[in-house]
Amino acid sequence: MNLFAEATFQNGRNTLPQNVAAVAAQHRLEVLDAEAIREARALAVRLIGDGVASAQCLIDLQSHFGAAIFGLRQEGALTGLLAAFPLNAEGFQALEQGAFDAVALDTALVARPGEEPAAYYGWAFAATNHDGGRAVMMASVDIHRLLYWAVPTYARAVTADGSRALQRIGFRPHATQAGLFVIAPALAAGVRT
Repeated sequence: MNLFAEATFQNGRNTLPQNVAAVAAQHRLEVLDAEAIREARALAVRLIGDGVASAQCLIDLQSHFGAAIFGLRQEGALTGLLAAFPLNAEGFQALEQGAFDAVALDTALVARPGEEPAAYYGWAFAATNHDGGRAVMMASVDIHRLLYWAVPTYARAVTADGSRALQRIGFRPHATQAGLFVIAPALAAGVRT
C-alpha cells in the first residue's frame, strides 16, 4: 500500500482502519488482540490510575473499528500503549457538549470502517520507558498529520505529564472544557493551524 497516496485520497478524513494500522506500524506499534488488550489495560491502570475503561470496553472498541488499540513490545514486554479512534458526528457533538464518557465508551459514537469521521480522539497514551513513549507519541503525531488532519483531534490529559506531552505535539487546551485538548483541523496535510 502506498500510504501517502491513500492518505491524500482520503483528504484528511480517513475511513480505513488498515491505514491507521499501517501508520502505527511505522513506529513499531501493532494492533492488539483481546489478550494483549487486557495486558495493555493493566499497564494503563498501573501507570495512569483507576480511571481507565474496562478491558471489555477496549475489546469492544477494537472490534468496532478494527485498529484503535496498539502496543509496542520490547524484548517481549509491552512497553507502550496507544488507543485512539475516529468519532462520528454524534460522537463529536457529545464531546463538544461535555457529554462524552471516555471511561464507559458508547461505541455508537465511534465511526465504523468506511464512515467519514467528524473528529479523532486520542483515548490513551502510556509507556514504561522513553522508547515506548517516543513510539506512542510519534505514531499519534503521524496518524493525525497523515490521516486525520482535516478534522479536530482531541485528547484528555489525566496526569501532568500527559498534559505536557500533549502540548509538546501540538495540542492546545480546549476553550471550555478543563483537561480536554484539541488540535484544530488543518487546511492541508502537514499544515498546522
